[in-house]
Amino acid sequence: MSSILPPAGQEGDSLSDQDPECELAPSARLRPFRRFGFLLFTLAMTVLLVKLGMWQVSRAAEKEALLTQLDVRQQHTLLGLSDLPKEGKGYRIDVLGQFDASKSVLLDNQTHLGRVGYRWMMPFKATQDNNEKWLLVELGWVPAPATRDVLPTLPNVTGAFHVRGIIDLPSDRVVLGGASESVSWPWRVQSVDMAAINAETGESFYPWVVRAASVASDAGEQLETTWNVIPVWEPVVMKPEKHYAYAMQWFGLALVVWVGFLIWWRKGRV
Repeated sequence: MSSILPPAGQEGDSLSDQDPECELAPSARLRPFRRFGFLLFTLAMTVLLVKLGMWQVSRAAEKEALLTQLDVRQQHTLLGLSDLPKEGKGYRIDVLGQFDASKSVLLDNQTHLGRVGYRWMMPFKATQDNNEKWLLVELGWVPAPATRDVLPTLPNVTGAFHVRGIIDLPSDRVVLGGASESVSWPWRVQSVDMAAINAETGESFYPWVVRAASVASDAGEQLETTWNVIPVWEPVVMKPEKHYAYAMQWFGLALVVWVGFLIWWRKGRV
C-alpha cells in the first residue's frame, strides 16, 4: 500500500505556521510579571527618594532650631567665665587676657576661597577669671606655605588683648588612618582633641573653643590687618535653605520617576 508523501521541500506546515500565537505565548505569559516587577521597582525608588527628601527637611528644621537657639544666646554678652552657664555653647563672650603664643595649634586641611591653609588657635588666659583653666581661642584661617614641610610663620603675640567671640564645642571630626605627627610647636593637628591639648601643654583647658569674631590690643593690633588672619567660622556649614533645596530635588526626582512609570504603563511598553 503506497503512502502519499508531500513534495520534496514541503514536509508540511511548521508548528509556527499552524499556530502563529505559539511564538507569542511565552512573551505574553511573562508580560504581567514584567509589569509587576516594574511597578515594585517604581514604588521602591519613589519611597527611597521621598525618604531622602524628608531627611533633608528634618535636617533643615534642626539647623533652624539651632540657629534660633544661638541667636537667642548671642543676645547676651558674658564678661567673665564665672557667669557662663553649664551649657555654654552659643553664648557671646568679651574677655580681657593674654595669649600663650608658644603653644599655637594649627588645624590642618582647611580651605578658604579655594586656598589651602590652617585654622590657627592659641591658649588664652582671661584676667577676669580666678580659675587656673585656659581657653582655646580660634583666631581664624591662615594660608599654608607652598610646601607641606614648612608651617606658616605666626606673629609674636604679646601683651593684653580683648577677645570677642562665640563659645563653641570642638567639632567631632573623623580622622582616617595615618600616624599622628610628633608634637612640636606650632602643633599641626588633624582634629581638636582637648584631652591631648591638656596633656601636651601641661595645662588645664575648658572643654570649649572660643570662635573669635575680633581680637584687639590697646596698641591697635587686629586679627585681619596686623596678623593677616581671616575669621571663617560659621555656626552651621550648610544653611537650612540649602537643605530645603536638596529636599525639593529629591521630591522632584520622585515625581519624575512616577510620571515616567505612568506613561510607560499606559502605553503598554512593559
